[in-house]
Amino acid sequence: MDMFEGVGRRLDQKSGTVVNIGQNSLNGYERKVLFRNNGDGTFTDVAFVNGADRPEDGRGLSIFDYDRDGQLDLLIRNFRQPAVLLHNQGRSGHWLQLKLVGVRSNRDAVGARVRIRTAAGLQSRSVTAGSAYLSGSSLVQHFGLGPATRVTTVDIDWPSGARTHLQDVPADHRYTMAEGEESLISAPSR
Repeated sequence: MDMFEGVGRRLDQKSGTVVNIGQNSLNGYERKVLFRNNGDGTFTDVAFVNGADRPEDGRGLSIFDYDRDGQLDLLIRNFRQPAVLLHNQGRSGHWLQLKLVGVRSNRDAVGARVRIRTAAGLQSRSVTAGSAYLSGSSLVQHFGLGPATRVTTVDIDWPSGARTHLQDVPADHRYTMAEGEESLISAPSR
């Protein structure tokens, strides 16, 4: 038996068209999953509850805060179908967003590493320019802070080797930080 029997789509050699040949798939039409971090090393699939368990043939995913409300939203790019925006309307704690601007480093600060500390612990993000096949996410670094209303420290290691250290940063803002500067610029909320 062929390992791929009843799976995916195949090109019909006679007609030259792509034909679905089964319910199982290696390339789409599977219900999507969305995992919630339970905070104890386990995760729960909450896609059905949040309307994210969509059946389209998804090919790409972008994660970003499209309405600048501090909640990350998802944009799913589907094969031969319109893209779908999953707008996060939940409210679950405080947040901090940092947009880094390189001066000596590359303008988008790709390769920079950001570490923040709150009473709950340490978080780290690296600025990347791509995430997966047909995907790309925001260059703005997002940190979920839970109940914390302030960030104790922010440390940025820039690709040029420069370092920035900030203390006592208020939560629930999107800030811009230019390499070599000593303070954050708060971006207006939506």
